[in-house]
Amino acid sequence: MKAQYQKIIMNEGVSFIAKKLEFPRFDSEFHFHAEYELKYVLHSKGKRFVGDSVENFKEGDLVLLGSNIPHYWKNDPIYFEKDDLLASAYLIMFSEDFLGHNFFHLPEMAPIKTLLNKAKGGVCFGNKDKCGIPKKMKQLLSSEGPSRIIILLDILFDLAKAEIVPLLTETFVSEIPMLNYSDHSLKRMTKVHEYVIENFRNKIEVQDVASIANMTSHAFCKYFKKSTKKTFMTFLGELRICHAKKLLIEKEEMAIADICYASGFDNLSNFNRKFRSITDLTPTEFRSNYIKDTV
Repeated sequence: MKAQYQKIIMNEGVSFIAKKLEFPRFDSEFHFHAEYELKYVLHSKGKRFVGDSVENFKEGDLVLLGSNIPHYWKNDPIYFEKDDLLASAYLIMFSEDFLGHNFFHLPEMAPIKTLLNKAKGGVCFGNKDKCGIPKKMKQLLSSEGPSRIIILLDILFDLAKAEIVPLLTETFVSEIPMLNYSDHSLKRMTKVHEYVIENFRNKIEVQDVASIANMTSHAFCKYFKKSTKKTFMTFLGELRICHAKKLLIEKEEMAIADICYASGFDNLSNFNRKFRSITDLTPTEFRSNYIKDTV
């Protein structure tokens, strides 16, 4: 079954969406749509799932996604346990041709066209490149008429000059047009994500997750690899390292061994090996580099 896109409805009289999101938590299902999406997180923390990428997010997270990339933001468990917390973000959504089919092919638009091409694989931006972007996104919310277009182009031009960090692997990006998600498949992947988020600190077997997806272990492994371009165990390991990085940053007093076990690893040497394979750093080096950058 051909995947059904999330239909984005534009209000009458506007060519793109610009709004502020405010919820008790971010808890949408795994979804995708034809429009580009620029999202700046104002408040809340959690895990960001974009295609085959899983990363921590917090206040200041700024991401630009191209068309048809499956994604969702999932808040930390505390947001589901307390009712007095807030998840908020600025959101802009636009189609590639919202200004006409050839607008971004104009010579003056070359930097933005390059940005949009890179965003087809999803990109995020470093702290030093976000200066002024939140203010302009807020200004955009109350703008009308031609000013909306001018401010959006100004935002995109700023981002075009920024340092970009790719989110997705080349393999995943190359096969985005071939991905064949059905609505049922997206809901199944959401269930898998939610189960793993709740249980990654404990031992997880493939058959445990396969049962959540109502599949045999063999069928689930094939399905997961086809959908994400990686094995389930690779995904689980990356999620655990993602959590370990969060603890290394937020819990400076916590010993490396304690972080290892709190992230779902039962072997310190395996944890160190996996951490280095993903980050090119040891856990100690990662923590030291972060402390150095924030001093």
